[in-house]
Amino acid sequence: MIGWRFIWVAAVVLAAPAHALAAAPLPAAGEAAVRQADDAYWAAYNRADPVAMNAFLADDVEFYHDRGGTLIGKKALAAVNSEMGTGDHTLRREAIPGTVKFFPMRKDDVLYGYLSTGEHQFIVLPKDKPEFPAGRALFTQLWVLQGKEWKLSRIFSYEHADADAK
Repeated sequence: MIGWRFIWVAAVVLAAPAHALAAAPLPAAGEAAVRQADDAYWAAYNRADPVAMNAFLADDVEFYHDRGGTLIGKKALAAVNSEMGTGDHTLRREAIPGTVKFFPMRKDDVLYGYLSTGEHQFIVLPKDKPEFPAGRALFTQLWVLQGKEWKLSRIFSYEHADADAK
């Protein structure tokens, strides 16, 4: 017959590894997955593909831009995105190498998102003309895990600087 002391010791021993795992650093797969979502979002931007971009937006997305103001909600941001590629030029976004970083966001040791920060530049791609740099900016984005999908929830684009005139 198993005694209570044995059950208590077994419970403590079994609970200890579970707590240690919860507090352990996140596996690389979590960051790899959000980086993959981030890469896919910006690839869609560079293709001027608003449908693909909008698939990554949380319903309650908020976009803050130091020159363009705010857009609150997926419907508002999707409406602006839908105008991509309809003018006489498109834009290409390039992250500045070595500046992009991802930081896990947790509540009670449970991963709920990643904050990504960095610097990027934009290149204007006029139709039938050579491309040229538009400028650089800093960004901060909050990616949240909704079910099994990474969604952009908060976007900050700031400290814009026009490209140097030559």
